[in-house]
Amino acid sequence: MAPHAEETFAHTNGWSGSGSTLEDTIREEPLNTKRKIDVVCIGAGVSGLAAAIKAMCQLMHTPTRSSRIQTSKFGHRIVTRALMLKTRSSRYYIGSVEIHNYLKAVAKKHALGKYIKYNHKLTSAIWNEYRGSWELEFEVSTPENPQHTTVFRRDCAVLINACGLLNNWKWPVIPGLNGFRGHLCHSASWDRDYDFYGKRVAIIGSGSSAIQIVPELQRIAQHLSAFIRSPTWIAPSQGFVDPKTEGPLNFFYTDEDKRKFREDPDYFLAYRKSIESDMNRTFSTFIKGSEKQKGAFEEFAKMMKSRLGGDEELSELLTPKWAVGCRRLTPGQNFLESLIKENVTVIKDEIERIEEKGLVTADGKLHEVDAIICATGFDTTYKPRFKLVGRQQASLSELWADTNDIEAYLAVAIPDFPNYFSMPFSTQVFNGPNAPISNGTLIPVLEKQCDYMLKMVQKMQREHIKAVCVRRSVTHQLNIRHQQFLRRMVFSDNCRSWYKGGRAEGKVIGIWPGSSLHYYEIISEPRYEDYEYVYQSRNMWNFLGNGETQLEADDADNGGKNDLSFYLTKPDEVLRAPE
Repeated sequence: MAPHAEETFAHTNGWSGSGSTLEDTIREEPLNTKRKIDVVCIGAGVSGLAAAIKAMCQLMHTPTRSSRIQTSKFGHRIVTRALMLKTRSSRYYIGSVEIHNYLKAVAKKHALGKYIKYNHKLTSAIWNEYRGSWELEFEVSTPENPQHTTVFRRDCAVLINACGLLNNWKWPVIPGLNGFRGHLCHSASWDRDYDFYGKRVAIIGSGSSAIQIVPELQRIAQHLSAFIRSPTWIAPSQGFVDPKTEGPLNFFYTDEDKRKFREDPDYFLAYRKSIESDMNRTFSTFIKGSEKQKGAFEEFAKMMKSRLGGDEELSELLTPKWAVGCRRLTPGQNFLESLIKENVTVIKDEIERIEEKGLVTADGKLHEVDAIICATGFDTTYKPRFKLVGRQQASLSELWADTNDIEAYLAVAIPDFPNYFSMPFSTQVFNGPNAPISNGTLIPVLEKQCDYMLKMVQKMQREHIKAVCVRRSVTHQLNIRHQQFLRRMVFSDNCRSWYKGGRAEGKVIGIWPGSSLHYYEIISEPRYEDYEYVYQSRNMWNFLGNGETQLEADDADNGGKNDLSFYLTKPDEVLRAPE
């Protein structure tokens, strides 16, 4: 490990003479002159685009490049999500195609194409301590021939991981899976060319993907077999985590609604604020034993049974005994209603194996189908999909092989991985552990994370810092505090959840121990003292430059027309007595 910044300096208490090893060539430039820093952001989804836009605005001399790891970042074509609301949104919960088109329009509006390297898959990122840079290796392909790849190498001073957590999907471990002769796909790698109309379809899983897929397939499939072994809470549509049973389901905005959104910005802002504020009021629902949690438990159970048509057996199968929110909540419009349709069969028996014609359950019955959809989730262990090696040749995948060893700093930084930042949730969204991914509204949080990271980069620019790395002791204490508080929250209840790395019990690695606003405030300003620094110069103060400020240098260039007494004001404005 590189020595701490303070360990590299001597003679800190007194004059050491003209031959001091801490002397360095004076920089002939004004104080805080920003050095150029090369930033690479892996991922061009919501977070990657936000980072690129903010970098253009905030990093004066920093060319930002965003390299897209995978081309299927919006692969959930059936899934509907309410990520953001714009004046032309078609409905309350918009689909992935509409979200994708919106993000492409954002990229076009801000001319981000010149910064994006498409079809570049990062395979390796290795820290070079001597140079203070990340050495990157990519597999490069083309849309016309994705199987043929070439190797592209480059380095960067700062690496931002905006790949997201929910992108490394996994197949279920079922004997014979690859021997199935029909159509086989994973919900995260959707085949848009396959026609499910009139087919016999099996779907495995009861998580958020299955919840959103089932209603769509029920309408067009000849028969749908839903293999469900685990219960899950279904949230009321608009109330989401609040215990509400009435109110509209997903609805379309009328032309008049959209016209008013466009022409009355104050009205549109008030409407958006009402939605965001409701989301930000959900925090107490996630506290064990709280009145909101008790209310949600009772109302959700009642609502679910009602939507299942009063079916006692299905209600018993699907209604959890654990707290509301222990697993990821999904509004699930029409999911429960679909399960009681004539062309749907819910199968609770364990799948023993898969054969050429279908699935065999533990009771020996063969369920013949034309297609199998595996809505079986993702690798949620926070290990990156690429080789990531930090100081002392430490591999993050090896360090985090045991989920109990996962520790990150405020979901954005990791000890011994200098100049590396990550961000929280979903496909192509920043992916740090213990982020506020289910604590309230998310998009403003990831934008604030962008601001946080860019403030760190700006400090590196101004002070000519070669490497910045969060302190291990600080990170460890923070994570002890995380787990202590999370014992109060429903996320630590006894349910199998990706918040706990796919386990029923153990360390909660997926959720911030507080509200979204709580996290938003703590990262609003970096705690620079929590980091250690390595400087480009032998003397950390060499950024003081030639003794003048940029304002004075600009004044000389402008012929003495700048205000060099900006600190003066009228006496009354300074000495005004308090009222």
